[in-house]
Amino acid sequence: MHRWARAVLGAALVVASLAMMPATASGAPSGDPVRIMLLGDSVTQGSSGDWTWRYRLWRRLVTAGVSADLVGPRADLWDARTDGPGAISYADPAFDRDHAAQWGMFAALPDTAVTSLVSTHQPDVLVVMLGINDLIWTTETPAQVAASVGRLVAAARSVRPDIDVVVSEVTQHWFPEAPELNAELAGLVSSLTTELSHVVLAATAAGYDLVRDTYDTSHPNARGEVRIATAVADALHRLGIGPAALLPDTMPEVGPRTPATLTVDTTGALSWTAGPGATGQLLWRRDVTAREAWNRLPDLLPADGRLVPVGLLRHHRYEFRLQPVRGDDLPEGEVRSGVASLQPGGPPPVVVPPVVVPPVVVPSAPTRLRVAGAGRRCVRLAWAPVAGATSYAVQRRTGVGWTAPVRTTLPRWRGTRLPLAPRWRFRVRAERHGTPGAPTAITVARARSAAPCR
Repeated sequence: MHRWARAVLGAALVVASLAMMPATASGAPSGDPVRIMLLGDSVTQGSSGDWTWRYRLWRRLVTAGVSADLVGPRADLWDARTDGPGAISYADPAFDRDHAAQWGMFAALPDTAVTSLVSTHQPDVLVVMLGINDLIWTTETPAQVAASVGRLVAAARSVRPDIDVVVSEVTQHWFPEAPELNAELAGLVSSLTTELSHVVLAATAAGYDLVRDTYDTSHPNARGEVRIATAVADALHRLGIGPAALLPDTMPEVGPRTPATLTVDTTGALSWTAGPGATGQLLWRRDVTAREAWNRLPDLLPADGRLVPVGLLRHHRYEFRLQPVRGDDLPEGEVRSGVASLQPGGPPPVVVPPVVVPPVVVPSAPTRLRVAGAGRRCVRLAWAPVAGATSYAVQRRTGVGWTAPVRTTLPRWRGTRLPLAPRWRFRVRAERHGTPGAPTAITVARARSAAPCR
């Protein structure tokens, strides 16, 4: 039996032992823990509002009665507001948060030398999930990226010859050459195991889905976190650490867990500040005076913002609330802001009947949105004219939200000097005298040709 093998306790014994066993500050059972270092990029570090798959793995190990200590130089998340490290706004901070992951890290260029990490933190097991940034943002081939991962393993062994290693597949298997990289990593793993140092593959890409398991086509949502943690836990089991891992019968809800703070100021404007992890807000409204049900308005609002509601009837009392959105994930569950009330013109006069303010005419969403041309850093979009529209607003999706709108009066648009990426996401909405309609979105694949869009 391998030196880190742990007996799988019966369910009743696990509960009893966890209740009776003294705990460390992070909540792990005391004793002789196996030291695990998680070395990765943004998928492992996570960002504001995430649980992270590190949390899911830790909870799984503790529940199984495994005495484990996650080690590393950091305990933070990436801060989505400042676009930098240092956030501590976990969805649930009650776990061992130590790690060695950094947003944007390359396998070929870790931010801290692996020899220094292993020498300082003395992990018994190194879990490596790197390579996708090398593949996307450099000219390295899948074989070269896998070789960089192999050098990380060799560097760790130069300090601890008996260290065990889990090499994780890159989860974003829909990106070009990612399946080839995962195949190279599988071949690498099969050649690295020695008598002293075992190396296993975590099949984190197996069953991992772009739409279901990510919020922005790259980073895991709550369901993706569970899938990654399950695959890593299963790899640890093959090293003798913890029981075999299976996906739970019920997956967690996605979307931010902290609602926005919503207020109404003296001018009748709604103002809000988002909770951690929100990239946008959905606004719900109801006319209490008319006994309306809650209705969700069509526009996606920014994470933080201010809005003067339009189309309200004077002397009618309205209620508003917000639901937070995380990237492409619509919110699940009852995560809503407090209710804010607004009554234009105040209570109705005793004698004078209320004056009805005509609703604002909202143009319809553009149809037949299509790609008229695309290059390496440019794109031409076209769509059918929208009746009544006075202008159109075009936006591009980034890692933290939508860009500021670029407006055109014609049903076409040309974008140049776009960032290098496998694909871009755009949305177009019609406007009528400043009133926007619902958006229509499209994904454009970058062309390999360097010719500009004409």
